[in-house]
Amino acid sequence: MAELSWETADAGEELHVTLTGELDISNVERFEQELMELEQPRPPLVVLDLRAVRFIDSTGLSLLLNADARARRQSRHVTIVSGSGAAKRIMRTVALDQILDVQTDLPKREQA
Repeated sequence: MAELSWETADAGEELHVTLTGELDISNVERFEQELMELEQPRPPLVVLDLRAVRFIDSTGLSLLLNADARARRQSRHVTIVSGSGAAKRIMRTVALDQILDVQTDLPKREQA
């Protein structure tokens, strides 16, 4: 099983989730369940920080699309922070950076 861990920070109007490791079929279901629970208070902005993610497979990409779709249905927003490594490369390769809000760095309000 690929290792995936995450840390969360709740800043009132924003939920920040930092993932580390590999986002793939072996752990996507567990993480998506947790993410849906974290979304229950319906924060207007969810930031998924993938800068420390080394690998994402198609199920991981599907999770990102699902999170964005849930947010849109509830008039919320998801920002994905890809960094410059694996997450950015795969999202650019499959053109998800054209569909989702993908940023290389944390939004300015997140940098402190």
